[in-house]
Amino acid sequence: MSAFLPFADQGMYLAHVAGGQHAVIQLLWRYLRPVDHAALMRFRDTLAQGPLSRLIRPARLPFGRHQWVAAHMQPPPLDAGVAPLAPSELQAWADAQVDLPLDPTHGPPWTLSLQPFADGSTVVSLVVSHCIADGMATALAVSEAARGHCRTLGLPVAQASAAGMASEMWRCLGDAPATLKALAGLVRMARAPRPRHDRAAPAAAGKAADDRTVDFPTAFLRVSLADWDARARSLGANRFTLLAALTASFAVALGRVQNDEVTLLVPVNQREGLSDDGGNRVSLATVKLERTVATGRLHALQRRLQTELVRTRREPDPLAAVLPLVPFVPPRAFAATSRLALGALADLPVTCSHMGDLPKDITRIDGSEADRFCFRGIDRQAAVTTLEQRQGVATLLAGVIPGDMLLNFVAYQPGVLTQSHDLRHMARGLLADVGLTGAFFDD
Repeated sequence: MSAFLPFADQGMYLAHVAGGQHAVIQLLWRYLRPVDHAALMRFRDTLAQGPLSRLIRPARLPFGRHQWVAAHMQPPPLDAGVAPLAPSELQAWADAQVDLPLDPTHGPPWTLSLQPFADGSTVVSLVVSHCIADGMATALAVSEAARGHCRTLGLPVAQASAAGMASEMWRCLGDAPATLKALAGLVRMARAPRPRHDRAAPAAAGKAADDRTVDFPTAFLRVSLADWDARARSLGANRFTLLAALTASFAVALGRVQNDEVTLLVPVNQREGLSDDGGNRVSLATVKLERTVATGRLHALQRRLQTELVRTRREPDPLAAVLPLVPFVPPRAFAATSRLALGALADLPVTCSHMGDLPKDITRIDGSEADRFCFRGIDRQAAVTTLEQRQGVATLLAGVIPGDMLLNFVAYQPGVLTQSHDLRHMARGLLADVGLTGAFFDD
């Protein structure tokens, strides 16, 4: 793979540095028994030599490209809790793992933790910096490590200063045509008319809120895949269309409606096969739907989604056209710039992400099948003022393992929903509205 980061990966890293809002991927395995520690250690050692064993070396030159470098690190220690926790503390423990130290430039880029519980179960957590890998890249790396397969990336070690600067300079020269084209595209975007919104931004939070940080409320559920598919067919839809309808209902329940429409942000996988080792390989499709779209049969919604997803895969991404300008954005301006680049926050979007069939053996990290498995993409603890400025956050992430559709709801909506127990209640109700039931990860 190329040692130079794609512009999108460099943009994500710079947004993390500028805004201090570090996004992560978390995978959780629950065994209703003690785990095989020897097998888990072999999994950890293999993971530390595979596609996640990389770091980001920031550019030395102004306007330079960042580079991937080999981590060459000792496997991170297995952070194992000694005293069993009460089962009711599982969610709090999982949230605490998200906030363990991670550093995509100096390491560690991921952490692995183990915790026994008083009911005899054991939970394992893997948290990966989103700067290093997205959800699919993480899933592939875990699946390979669970099988004992170590696929190295052949990355260079951190170069000496002179050699590193020379390679960056040559790369800058090579990027010049794309940079000029991106600048022209940015001028066109700036001249384009901007949509108007009838919803004003919320007022700034008071001083008491400035000092508070919160974990994002989360609800992990699994639904029988047979039940999910049967319900989708009865509504004239496929798996993903039913997920999109559920996401639209989620948006309405949270009050994330603008001009009587809900806005779905749908990540579209752009990986070129399983050997694509890019950190984040997705583009975003934006789909605006009437708030009542999830009621009744779903034929029209399915046709609309198919059209939008095909268009997103085939047509150039307008944002991708200006990404070559990422190295030229001043660091202090990057946090605000990245917020604009993510789309119109005033549309109150909800992310609807379906990873499809998850890679084989992802649930077998100690050599045998975990009794429960779940995953989420999430930011670490965030300031209340930041969440209010963003007018809240909402995501529904899904994936399939044999027998189950896995759902992860994440939401923080000021004045509506700020606690995980309320989100669990909402998620259960949303499933009931479409004739489905689910079991929580800690059931």
